[in-house]
Amino acid sequence: MDVLYICVILSLIQGLSATCHFPGAPAHSRVTFSDETLTDGTIASYECERGFELLGPTRRVCGANGKWTPDGIPFCVLNVAAGKAPMQASTEDGGVPQRALDGSTSASFNAETCTLTKAERVPWWYVNLLEPYMVQLVRLDFGKQCCGASKPVIVVRVGNNRPDLGTNPICNRFTGFIEEGQPLFLPCNPPMPGAFVSVHLEASTPSQLSICEAFVYTDQALPIERCPQFRDQPPGSTATYNGKCYIFYDRQPASFRDALGFCRSRGGTLVDESNPALQGFISWELWRRHRSDSSSQYWMGAVRDPQDPANWKWVNGNDVTVSFWNAPGGGEGCARFDGSKGWLWADTECQARLNYICQHQPKACGRPEQPPNSTMSADSFEVGASVEYSCDDGHLLVGPTVRTCLDTGFYDEFPPVCKRIECGFPAEIPHGSYELINGSISYLSHVQYDCEPGYEMVGRSRLVCDIDERWNGPPPRCDVVQCEDPPQIPNGRVYISHNTSVFGSVAEYSCSRGFKLVGAKRISCLATGLWDKPAPNCQLEERPTTTPVTTSTAPVTTTTAPPPPTPTSPRIVLPTRPRTSPRPLSSPTPFATATSEPPRRLRPKPTTERPTTRTYERPPERKTTVPDNQDSPTSHIPHIIVASHPRENQIVGSGNNIRAEQTPRVNVPQPVDGERRDPVGARLNIGAVVALGAFGALVFLIAIITTIVILVRSGGPKRPPPAVRELPSRWYTLLALPFPDQQVGRREFARTHRHTHRAGHFSNPL
Repeated sequence: MDVLYICVILSLIQGLSATCHFPGAPAHSRVTFSDETLTDGTIASYECERGFELLGPTRRVCGANGKWTPDGIPFCVLNVAAGKAPMQASTEDGGVPQRALDGSTSASFNAETCTLTKAERVPWWYVNLLEPYMVQLVRLDFGKQCCGASKPVIVVRVGNNRPDLGTNPICNRFTGFIEEGQPLFLPCNPPMPGAFVSVHLEASTPSQLSICEAFVYTDQALPIERCPQFRDQPPGSTATYNGKCYIFYDRQPASFRDALGFCRSRGGTLVDESNPALQGFISWELWRRHRSDSSSQYWMGAVRDPQDPANWKWVNGNDVTVSFWNAPGGGEGCARFDGSKGWLWADTECQARLNYICQHQPKACGRPEQPPNSTMSADSFEVGASVEYSCDDGHLLVGPTVRTCLDTGFYDEFPPVCKRIECGFPAEIPHGSYELINGSISYLSHVQYDCEPGYEMVGRSRLVCDIDERWNGPPPRCDVVQCEDPPQIPNGRVYISHNTSVFGSVAEYSCSRGFKLVGAKRISCLATGLWDKPAPNCQLEERPTTTPVTTSTAPVTTTTAPPPPTPTSPRIVLPTRPRTSPRPLSSPTPFATATSEPPRRLRPKPTTERPTTRTYERPPERKTTVPDNQDSPTSHIPHIIVASHPRENQIVGSGNNIRAEQTPRVNVPQPVDGERRDPVGARLNIGAVVALGAFGALVFLIAIITTIVILVRSGGPKRPPPAVRELPSRWYTLLALPFPDQQVGRREFARTHRHTHRAGHFSNPL
């Protein structure tokens, strides 16, 4: 169990460990991996192609953090100083300048392999590379220590000017003790072009400069391994210059025609161009090969023009424009390099048998540089082939994507670089979120923004990490979804929460008095910008009808309630039956009748229809009661409600106007302000009291007579009394006011029943 647990943990750790990218490889190299997945612990091993020397670490290891150690990529470089022309300020004890380029070094000074100058203020040594190179590194193996306790300064310069003048640019400078037999590496950062590399010793006292071996490294040189190779080719016979290969044949002399045919048969030709640098290179190579034989001769590819004997042409047909003749010609048809004249030119009879130099183009360019975090694809590295680069995710390719091998043995472009670009984490947005599409914030990574439900996006939802290490636009914003204003409905109102029609808002509908709501009372604004339900509508409310009970003794009047009335003055209903005794106050009967418009004075008319009424439970009120009559079919007589509300039921010429126009013989209720009603009572002056007394006596007499008449007519067979709510207001239809200009009035209550005492409620005087 423990073993299984450990295995699971190890597998999880391995899964969580970072994977390394390609570590990078220098030009002219090959890198192999111990594990092609490039996981933690993978070893990258470097080796260079033939002719190049590896400088730097030969192995690098992939770490758990996804990085290679040690840092830095090695170089595969070529020493272009070997076999070139050196010079120094002076010579002491046989330490000639060529000792520094003989290919052998020493741990201590040896006159057979080290250079030595005389003690001078600023001694120097330099090498002529014969052509400009991009110098990357200079290595110096010193033969003698210098300067005792003082620290001298070693300065390395690279350029095309005279090196002894010390005017070329400085590649590097070292200040410190110089130890015998110890190498000193001085890199040029960045690489510097030049044909001359010089070393200068600066000390406080005159000192000697001794160099056992000097190396000038570059990776932009054509090695002889890229040149054609033949079995009968003499060892060491090949040299390269400016992207071309030169093979020196000094063991099989031939005539001009045979030598030219031999070179062409192998894909080359005799030397068919000239310039001062090339002349210097060939002269140096011939001098170096024939130091002890100055009489050697070599064919070159120039012939006299048959059409113009004064003119010379190259074997490729071009005219010779730059020449290095030793002396005016003697009329021969071919040209040679004359060792007896310092390898200058001389005309020669074409049938002579001489050595010759074949000039060839290289066959390949070798493997080019591959930057870190990249992928390179190529079918071959021969002349004419192309390689294509691409960078890993999150990296930008800076430079060419395709490079082609030229016939010079070099690629047509500088190597690209894969630059890692990160844009940082995207900005947060209110009411929204984002997602990294590929889980990265590096170059060309995508971020996707989304809004919460109920919010809509304004701006671009997807951004890309751009070359400037910024997202290619501002972040969007999430605005709340806006619904259209809720529809208005006739005879109704709508109330919107939050005072705006946004997501989550609720619109609540209500209808005006006399109308009922059909449909949803509340509708909500959805995340889609639509309301969840359609708007309701207000329909006219149907009022219930009541059929009145008719008798043979009294006619019944039928009234139909019209729509709600406009505000009118209060109405006065006066009894015709005088009171015989005051009735004690009792609880009001919960029965009231209200009309919706001012009533008209009607003549009694028999009908079979019950008047349309609206019945409410009225609030408590004061009333006057009388003892129940056993013989009366209507022992409980409904109360007369005298209401005063100047805002709702005002009638011109009645109500409050009685105070000014009528005699004070009636009970006039006080006006009601809103829902607040003052106690009932007529505010009479002293004169009105006297008139009221006389009027009261008359009313009392009329009431007695009316009561007697009703009692007499109501005699006969008795019937069970109907329910109180079903009885018609008989006193209401039979009573008449003593004054012809007064009308019977009814109070219409609000729909909501209140149980408080209200002014304007009077008892039935019967």
